[in-house]
Amino acid sequence: MEKHTELPENGAQVKFRRGDEEEWREGEFDQENQLFIEIYSPEIVTHNSADIAEWVHLDIG
Repeated sequence: MEKHTELPENGAQVKFRRGDEEEWREGEFDQENQLFIEIYSPEIVTHNSADIAEWVHLDIG
């Protein structure tokens, strides 16, 4: 998995980590709103792209 500094493309499946936490989360990126959205959360949880320390594409297959 390669770390990225730019933002992912719209709808990309990613793992991401907030700058204030150690936990990695899985989700997708909403380019229009600049939000990372958790996909395995019982409720919709979004994270502003400015709060994300790093992200990588998920290996789907």
